[in-house]
Amino acid sequence: MIRINLLPVREEKAKERKRLDISVSILLFLLTVLVGAYLYINISGEIDSLRMQLRTKKAEDARLTKKVGEIKLLKKKKLELQKKIGVINTLNKQRTISLKVMEELSIQIPEKVWFKSLQKKGNIIQIVGISLDDQTLSTFISRLSHSKRFRNVWLQQSKQIVLNNVKLKEFSLNCNIVTE
Repeated sequence: MIRINLLPVREEKAKERKRLDISVSILLFLLTVLVGAYLYINISGEIDSLRMQLRTKKAEDARLTKKVGEIKLLKKKKLELQKKIGVINTLNKQRTISLKVMEELSIQIPEKVWFKSLQKKGNIIQIVGISLDDQTLSTFISRLSHSKRFRNVWLQQSKQIVLNNVKLKEFSLNCNIVTE
């Protein structure tokens, strides 16, 4: 007996190949969708993580900017206080110098010399006064010249005046104050 195959073999193989191609295409499509979904979820997670880090960094930046502003304000106040301290120290030094100058003048002045006025301009002091005679005035100038507080003592003027029928010497002299 001879068997006759009425169905063509080639058509069946072509159908089988089409089914296999469709199955592979569907599997590849599903695999592509799954990989895409995985990548989407993974990248979304990284984006959310980076956004969270960005918010944290911005908050930290704002906090540090505020601290920098506070530090600048404190530095400004510190400079102002240092200036005030400098002024106070200068005033204290000037006050101390003035006290020492007055003390030294009281030590160096002879009995027969009287001051009419004292003026301090910077490191120069001008003394206007009256002495009994030229010798007393000379003694006073010599004492000032040898004093540790005064240098460059120079007589501006000396003139004779009569006060209550007594002849006196009115003088004006300048000297440099030594600030140590």
